[in-house]
Amino acid sequence: KRCDELERKLRFFAQECDKFSLPIESAGRVEDFLLQSSGAEGGKQSAAQLLEALEVELDGYDSQLKELNTYSEKLTTEYNEKVELQEVLEKARRFFMTDAPRLAVSELTSGGARVPTGARDQSLLPEGEGEQREMDMRFSSITGVVAADEKIRFERMIFRATRGNCFVRFAEIKQPITDPHSGEQIEKCVFIVFYKSLSIETKLKAICDAFSAHRYSLPDMDDAPSVDRMLTENAQELVDSRTVLLKNQDTRFRLCQLLARSVDKWTWTVLREKAIYHSLNMFKSDVSGMLRGEGWVIAENADDVRDAVNRAHSDMDMNMPSHVDQVPKPWPTPPTHFSTNKFTYGYQEFVNTYGIPRYREANPALFTAATFPFLFGVMYGDIGHGLFLFCSGLFLLYKEKENDNAKLGEMAGGLHAGRYMIAMMGFFAIYAGFIYNDMFSLGLNLFGSRWEFDGQDNGGVEEGDVAALKDGLVYGTGESVYPFGLDPIWHVTSNELLFFNSFKMKLSVIFGIFQMFAGTCLKGINAIYFKQPLDFFFEFVPMIAFATSLFVYMIVLIFMKWGIDWNSRMLSATCIDPASAYWGSELYDGEWVKCDGGGDGTCTPWGYSCSGYDTTDEKCPLDFGGSGD
Repeated sequence: KRCDELERKLRFFAQECDKFSLPIESAGRVEDFLLQSSGAEGGKQSAAQLLEALEVELDGYDSQLKELNTYSEKLTTEYNEKVELQEVLEKARRFFMTDAPRLAVSELTSGGARVPTGARDQSLLPEGEGEQREMDMRFSSITGVVAADEKIRFERMIFRATRGNCFVRFAEIKQPITDPHSGEQIEKCVFIVFYKSLSIETKLKAICDAFSAHRYSLPDMDDAPSVDRMLTENAQELVDSRTVLLKNQDTRFRLCQLLARSVDKWTWTVLREKAIYHSLNMFKSDVSGMLRGEGWVIAENADDVRDAVNRAHSDMDMNMPSHVDQVPKPWPTPPTHFSTNKFTYGYQEFVNTYGIPRYREANPALFTAATFPFLFGVMYGDIGHGLFLFCSGLFLLYKEKENDNAKLGEMAGGLHAGRYMIAMMGFFAIYAGFIYNDMFSLGLNLFGSRWEFDGQDNGGVEEGDVAALKDGLVYGTGESVYPFGLDPIWHVTSNELLFFNSFKMKLSVIFGIFQMFAGTCLKGINAIYFKQPLDFFFEFVPMIAFATSLFVYMIVLIFMKWGIDWNSRMLSATCIDPASAYWGSELYDGEWVKCDGGGDGTCTPWGYSCSGYDTTDEKCPLDFGGSGD
């Protein structure tokens, strides 16, 4: 509970520093802090003494800061009241000097008759009755300040409550008013309400209270000297109040500056002590009065644990010994620990989101560090987009040291942890983009296309033209193949989308199936290592058999399709003599004929016999065109 209370105070200090936009200074690396705390600082005083001293220190700062805040709220409230009163006086005086005369009732004459000179000054009412009538015609007023966003609702409520029997005027306050509790800047406006009824006055006061409007009493506005004197006195008090308020803010600012330097270190100290007490709560006392606890430690770090226990024991200056022994019969399932570095950490966390391997199981993060970025590149392959991703990864690597010592949010921390993964994903995306010859969905003619259109040099290419190999190149030879990746001519073909989607999809499926087989093989390795024959024969073997019969068979079909010589297949679908012709020959280029093409019952020029009712699909069994004639 004491640690929780200290944490609450530290959060309060951080919030106060945030009000002045003061950044909390970092205490450095946690490892260095723990080494310092276990060294000289730990030898000076015990944990109980350290926590007690810290508690006394934080209590002092907490009381001082709360006292300053209370005084600041009081000063801010007084300052706001003087500012509002000054605005009310100025706006009310301006209103009575400019608008009120226009509202006065003008003198009237009856029937256009001329009133004799001097008759205007004679009262038509009996003596004393005129003064009473003048008092009855006077209007009372309420002045104050209301929030600007409540102006319309405030005016509507007054109109409805008084049934329109009042006169309301508003004037905006240009300078926002600071809320003493939250510190927010609030827009406000001055209002003046004229009325002539005691019951209306009661309603108006209730409405002002409901809208948190501040009401101010004003002197008689006809008494100009009193108004000027009140303005002068309030202005002087306003200056004095502002001076005191600024001194209070300066004192709070200096105190928050002092706290900002140590809040992070104090927080780590409290968390360390809290973790220590949390660990001590897991110990059990035995009959000898000693505390006994059982736990796991990495075998190679056992000596470090013994040294830490001995060092802590010597710092406490206690006579009773401390021992670290190995339990002969450990718990059945030890926890899993992964020794990672800054490169493998991101991949290990990625694997842990799907499932944490058991103790001594094969860790799939080992080959995931290589296969995952590559598979991402295969599916994402684009030179342009991959370059942006790769540059982002390089930027995160450049900011590595800076971000290691900085406090990062959830998203920024995730990007920093996966900086190497992002860089590798971008690199393999660029590599796959060169394979696909795809940069922002455009092909790059880096090595020169092996195909060309007739008339492409003079811009005479039209839709439907067929590309042919360049002069001197023979189909099927190495010279006719683009040196690296796909030929850019594919980006201008009519079946571009069909070809690229098929190629990328099948390539991604092939590599994905290999990834699945790798994970399945790890299951078999784990079954062999843990000597679990049931898992091996009734899980691993059926999974391999099922996957092979479906996925491996599909991969074989894909490679068989890619290995077909489509020229010979297309020749079989035509009436060209396969013994004397081939695709693209100069002799029969463009002379693809149908049965009875010459009208004499033969297929020219080779003389294949066919009757007048025979069709091409009967003589040519492979119908790749799909028309059947």
